[in-house]
Amino acid sequence: MTAEPNARGPLAGITSIRVKLGLLVVASTVAVLVVAAIGRRAGVPTLVSGPVTIAAALGATRWLARGMVTPLQDMTRAASRMAGGQWSERIDVTSADEVGTLARSFNAMAEDLATQDEQRRALIATVSHELRTPLAAQRAVLENLADGVVAPDERTLGTALAQAERLSDLVNDLLDLSRIDGGAGRLALARVDVAQLLTACVAEAELRPRDVRHVVTVTPESLSVTADRARLTQVIVNLLDNADRHSPAGGVVRVDARVDGSDWVLDVRDDGPGIPPEQRHRIFQRFGSTDPTSGGSGLGLAIARWVVEMHGGRIDALDAEAGAHLALRLPRTPVFPSSKPSQAPSVDTPAPRAAAAPAVVAHAATGRHTPSSSPTQESTMSSVVAPTVPSVPSVPPAAPRPDFWGRFWPERHCGPQVAILAAAAGVGIIGSVLLPLMNGVGLAVSLVMGLGGSLAFVVGRAWRSPWALAVWALCLVAVSVFTLRAEPGLAVLGLVLATPLFMSAFTKARTIVGLLISGLAWVLAAIRGLPLLGRTLGRLSARRNLWAVLRAGALTVLGVIVFGALFASADAIVGSWAKALVPDWQWSELTLRAFLWTFITGLTLTACYVALNPPAADPDPDLALTPRPAKHRFEWLVPAGAVLVLFVVFLAAQASALFGGKEHVLRTTGLTYAEYARQGFGQLVVVTLLTTVVLALIRWFASEQTAADRSIKRGVVLTMTALSLLVVGSALHRLWLYQEAYGFTTARITAALAEGWLALVVILVGAAAAGWSWAWAARVALFSASALAVALPLVNLDARVVELNAARYEATGKVDVDYLSQLTPDGSAAIVANFPREMAACALTGTSTSTDDSWTSWNLGRERMARAQAQVGTPTGVCPTAYR
Repeated sequence: MTAEPNARGPLAGITSIRVKLGLLVVASTVAVLVVAAIGRRAGVPTLVSGPVTIAAALGATRWLARGMVTPLQDMTRAASRMAGGQWSERIDVTSADEVGTLARSFNAMAEDLATQDEQRRALIATVSHELRTPLAAQRAVLENLADGVVAPDERTLGTALAQAERLSDLVNDLLDLSRIDGGAGRLALARVDVAQLLTACVAEAELRPRDVRHVVTVTPESLSVTADRARLTQVIVNLLDNADRHSPAGGVVRVDARVDGSDWVLDVRDDGPGIPPEQRHRIFQRFGSTDPTSGGSGLGLAIARWVVEMHGGRIDALDAEAGAHLALRLPRTPVFPSSKPSQAPSVDTPAPRAAAAPAVVAHAATGRHTPSSSPTQESTMSSVVAPTVPSVPSVPPAAPRPDFWGRFWPERHCGPQVAILAAAAGVGIIGSVLLPLMNGVGLAVSLVMGLGGSLAFVVGRAWRSPWALAVWALCLVAVSVFTLRAEPGLAVLGLVLATPLFMSAFTKARTIVGLLISGLAWVLAAIRGLPLLGRTLGRLSARRNLWAVLRAGALTVLGVIVFGALFASADAIVGSWAKALVPDWQWSELTLRAFLWTFITGLTLTACYVALNPPAADPDPDLALTPRPAKHRFEWLVPAGAVLVLFVVFLAAQASALFGGKEHVLRTTGLTYAEYARQGFGQLVVVTLLTTVVLALIRWFASEQTAADRSIKRGVVLTMTALSLLVVGSALHRLWLYQEAYGFTTARITAALAEGWLALVVILVGAAAAGWSWAWAARVALFSASALAVALPLVNLDARVVELNAARYEATGKVDVDYLSQLTPDGSAAIVANFPREMAACALTGTSTSTDDSWTSWNLGRERMARAQAQVGTPTGVCPTAYR
């Protein structure tokens, strides 16, 4: 993994993550204050400036936080792959804080694990190879002896003994290796004459058939030290064996021992090719030889280092004019913190583990140990800690747990989406150009909203689903209302209700919870889609010559502005041309357009993101709530029966009022019929809502184990549904009577339609309680609500109210002219058509229409209002405000 040039974030040089977090908070706060202040001074509406301000804070935070959590995410993925045996994973370190330190430690750990894995494999291969050769030779000798092919003479037995010694040497190396892995060893300390020790070791080395001469120097000659003689012999023999192996024929190996303060130093030099400086840190690691053809097991120098460190010393490879120079520095009298004088000369001391080697593995030279060292080594086997053998996972590791978003909102399309970003920016440009030209809602609003929504449907390929096509058509009709009607209130309500449907076309939500989550996804996409937006912008910034083009464009614009302003001020003709060509935009207008572009582009991008990567809106079926039938039938039947009795009592009272007439109501309640009709409409609406809850509870708790249970459940559900519909009818009848008495208004008719929609909901819930799909019941209920809110402006509710009041005026001679004057321009044509000219002129007085002739503000309702006012003119007398 190689870090890209732009992978480092702006705060990468800061060494404290706390300081970084503080700077993030400060930067986001400053961004909010600055953008909010600019929007407030430019007069940008809060509906637009609020989301743009939040987007600015998120953008500043994300830009500053770039690269802060990337190492943590990389480590999570790398750890998962390493659990499967992929030891080559490394993390790009792009920061200097605690996360960067953790990433570097992770890389070091990965390097160690990779090295240990390679060493394990090398150990198996090396030991297998080393054991196979002497075993094969020894087996051949023994077979020849057993078959009588050769005689058991001195030469034959010597050959078998040599192979046995080779096996013994290798086993001793493995035993020492196990001590290194176990982290403990035992030293048998005693006084050792250095000259005698070196002479014995050289004599053993010269027994090998190598053309090498040894020169030993000890200063002073009587030098004696405290050490483990067997262990020290093992080290010196290994060093001499390596020096002899790499020395040329006729070469000289020099062994010098001297005193240096409280330490003594042993230098071993040879005339071989030497050790390259970059390889010196590896030769003391297991299998760390620089010469894979040397023939050793690769353990000798690693064991030598372990023994030296047990004595409290160190071994190094030093610079030399020719050949190799290995130096041992040991204390003349080892001192161990955990030992006491009375415990000498036998001391147990922890031995440091051999440092992990790099990933490059080679075979090193190792010497054969003397037979005299074997008893000492064998006597220490009881204190050896068994080495830990790395295990290879037999099954693939579990996938890493997804992050917060990945649990319910995975990204199916993670690659940069340059085309979508460009299209959304284009919609934002159209909106920022057209919307400020309007004087009221009109064609531009419908155009911009239709383009943005249609882009999301195209991105999500909504034409493949009949349900999505129906939602698409409903949304297009809803945005057209802003052009067809002058009053946007119901159209906005319809769009709000259609938002969950709009998103469900992409999420395919079917449950109530899923529909609500779908609507919320449009808002959350502003956060969830930030990584994809960052990748898309990164792709754009990485394109060839992009920054050069941007710089050239910026310099060109700057030059045109500066020199154009100078030439325009210097010559009147040029000034007139510039005035005709350059829009006369003030600072506040430019700011408004910038806010609008950001707002519209952001809304379009979030909708496109949901279309491209829809969340899993519906709850997991395994986690969904399932009905819990009651053990006994009476547990749900008795409460439901009590509710049914109350329904019957209420409907009986309604029947007495209906058939008893006005006199019965006045005699019984003391209220007029109109007052009685007005009373309790709100309570009946609540009753309708509660009925849906009761039906849902019946579906939840009523048992269906037997045929009788199912029959009783369906009977209760159908009865309650029918009675609730009669209650709805009673409420609508009351409202109709009240409107006949006091007049028709849009609010009263809207309430009646809402109560009618509740009746549809009762039917849907009753059908679901009886066994129909809850998912389709929820979809139909929400779709019908949105369709009703969209249909009311389309059918021109104000015009229908005017017609009903006109019919009442013809029947009773009463009309509320003041209320008619408060209607929207959509009812102006109906007022002119249904009322006398003078009354129509009074109803249309005070209602102003836009004089803006820009096509962006064109609206059918305001156009009709202007025509109606021109047709009736102004009233000639005093306009009545009461009934007439």
